[in-house]
Amino acid sequence: MTCSFEKTNSSDFLIQYKEILEISWSNHSIDKHFDNKKSVNIEMSLDSKLIGILIGHYLYQSSDLDEFEILHIAILPNFRNRGFALNLMEELEKLLNINKKSLKIFLEVSSSNKFAIKLYEKLGYKAYNERKNYYRSKSINASHTQDAILFAKSLDAIR
Repeated sequence: MTCSFEKTNSSDFLIQYKEILEISWSNHSIDKHFDNKKSVNIEMSLDSKLIGILIGHYLYQSSDLDEFEILHIAILPNFRNRGFALNLMEELEKLLNINKKSLKIFLEVSSSNKFAIKLYEKLGYKAYNERKNYYRSKSINASHTQDAILFAKSLDAIR
């Protein structure tokens, strides 16, 4: 099995699999994100088959500091819990750290997503805030909500 990564500006994979990957964005919003010059999107393939994607964008860039937000990490269900999301996150950090600047990466996750929380903590991300009742149930009449946990990680440039 050969795993590979590729920076992409193609929204095709995400649009094709958005329901399976639990992405609630409209096709227009997805296309708009991929057209944004500040977006960084990485497709992950296994034996030449796309199995996952990481999408994000720069929040702030200066001569000595970049801030980046991960918007979604999505692995097709048949490939989950096999370390692929870890590989995708590590690939992103390598890619973003290439400029040798200080880098701060932000993300949020549902408090019920224990696998993702464990992954982020393993990679050195620290929870710094919580948004109570942030995620609403997909049902209009449902009262169920979930909290969002905000994580950040700083990578200091080698000077």
